[in-house]
Amino acid sequence: MKRFTIHCVLPLAITCLLWLVGRVGASERVQSVGVFLSSNCIDCHGEDGESDIDLRQVIQGQEKSLELIELVHHVIELHEMPPEEMDQPSKEDRVRVTNDLQHLLVEKTQQRKAPHKQSLRRMNRFQYHNAVTDLFELKCAVFALPERVARVYADYFDPAKGKLPETIGVGNRPLGKSQLIEPRLAGVAPFPQDLRAEHGFDTQADHLSLSPLLMESFLSLGQSIVQSRDFTKKNVGMWSEVFEAPKKDSGPEKNVIENRLNKFLTMAFRRPVETETLRRYVSFVTAKRADGVTFEEAMKSAAAAVIASPRFLYIYNADSQAETEEALDPYSFASRLSFFLWGSIPDEQLLSAAGAGRLEDEQGIRDEVQRMLKSKKLKRFCDAFPLQWLQLDRMISAIPDPELFPDFYFSKYRLSMHMMLEPLLLFEAVLLENLPVTQFIHSDFTYRSQQLNKAYAELGLKVASAKPSGPGRLVFQRTSTEGMRSGGVITNAAIMTMLSNPERSQPIS
Repeated sequence: MKRFTIHCVLPLAITCLLWLVGRVGASERVQSVGVFLSSNCIDCHGEDGESDIDLRQVIQGQEKSLELIELVHHVIELHEMPPEEMDQPSKEDRVRVTNDLQHLLVEKTQQRKAPHKQSLRRMNRFQYHNAVTDLFELKCAVFALPERVARVYADYFDPAKGKLPETIGVGNRPLGKSQLIEPRLAGVAPFPQDLRAEHGFDTQADHLSLSPLLMESFLSLGQSIVQSRDFTKKNVGMWSEVFEAPKKDSGPEKNVIENRLNKFLTMAFRRPVETETLRRYVSFVTAKRADGVTFEEAMKSAAAAVIASPRFLYIYNADSQAETEEALDPYSFASRLSFFLWGSIPDEQLLSAAGAGRLEDEQGIRDEVQRMLKSKKLKRFCDAFPLQWLQLDRMISAIPDPELFPDFYFSKYRLSMHMMLEPLLLFEAVLLENLPVTQFIHSDFTYRSQQLNKAYAELGLKVASAKPSGPGRLVFQRTSTEGMRSGGVITNAAIMTMLSNPERSQPIS
């Protein structure tokens, strides 16, 4: 037992000894530099010196400016200082002090913390759509999302089950107009776009701002959403909590407005709302009511302003002006986590966890992540992440030689549409079933349609049977790839097609 204890303590003792030696060495270097500068430089670079450069902090070892220490090292090493008319130090002293200054530069560089630049990102169209959908608990889409490749025909995606079905019926949005017909709000304005800059970068992240013109566009979008003829109690899940006129026995109307807006703003801004901010929105609604506007319309106007606000549109930390790198506050962490896994704002339970401090310890974070991974909102992550990771949108512009590969262009349901869905379904299966990440490299299964099976068979690969697809509906069957060369994403038809030239396929480089 004693030997075990000594073996455990010995490495720690050696580490402490080395640390102390390093500290002593650093102290000696500071002292050496101080003696040299006091003897050769302080007359001109001290309190009463003629020069603008004061070296007293360097002599005391308290100088924080790396640039000044580097300058001192530079002029001493190049014999620019002391001046020629002054007494010169010995060659040995000059070499020693330049070495000491160089070590001090390295140490202070390692100790210095880089200034922290706060990331400030605005929601993209996909995130805005999801955020508005969740905020209002909409039962229909806000607008069409070309970013979402797969159109689900059956509710196959259920993370709580931990298993993807053997047979899946899906569609592919680029197939045509039939794939874009879905219940959504009528008359909604298009999502605003950043205009191209005449010179320089189109969008500079460090100087990203909401111009008056862009602000007006987002306000028009917000108004078109709440004023849509489909924005009704039937399609808005939280209608009674915000827009429904209060009953006569509900108390003073101003109190009702304040209570409703407090909860609504907390959800929209992803953190408890400040008293002054709440007061401004309450005053806005009460002023509308004083002008004879109905309760429903007054609250709709406020809601339109909320979803056009930078506080809603931007994903940011609370202390966006921080100069140093600090941990995210719990609400900012909840927001980042939600936008990553759900592509949307946090739900009420996640915000409650942030407020209760449960996101400040590892177990609390694990509990919330596990809950979020079981939500059907995870489908948004599966719609966005693998598409960007594998750059599958490039399949739309793939143009193999039509004479060599005529089947690729057969009918309007091009083979590329089937190819795009295979890696997406594989990704969903690996995520939902918590399979090893090595399945992305060489999986023992995949999902293929009948047309994909035919294409793989023409390559001489053994394939299983699959159910036929109907008009506009593609049926994908879980297929074993054991003993095949086509498992995983590397040898996937979509990846190979995107990385090949029109005449023949070529290996990944």
